[in-house]
Amino acid sequence: TFRVDRLRLRTPNGPRFTPREPPSPDLGRYISERITAAPYRYHGRFTVQAPAEAIAARMPPTMAVVEPAGEDVCVLTTGSNSLDELAMWVAQLGVPFETHEPPELLEHLHTLGTRLINATTRLADPSVTPGLPAGQALRP
Repeated sequence: TFRVDRLRLRTPNGPRFTPREPPSPDLGRYISERITAAPYRYHGRFTVQAPAEAIAARMPPTMAVVEPAGEDVCVLTTGSNSLDELAMWVAQLGVPFETHEPPELLEHLHTLGTRLINATTRLADPSVTPGLPAGQALRP
């Protein structure tokens, strides 16, 4: 039988929690950092020669953290499991940039840049085979 005198006060939906301090005063930035770089093998950090607002409009907070570093300069931090992806993300911005991290990306950018330049060599001189010294061609 249902009797009111048998009812006891219960905590609704289970036990209560003890509130704790947030991990950062800026929770939006904290979450953006954890989504954009933390889970990835490579963490890229670049100085980009463009206003932070312009870069942030092209790189959403789920893809990169953009911090102003001056009037027309910003620092972009992002992550990827591929050095090619890091290179292409920053290159597609269409503005000058400087790479700070990761160290292996510097060599990768040099190799990629050489490959891209070699891809256009034939347009300038059809007798040159990309990747080979001038005057040397692959044998058929």
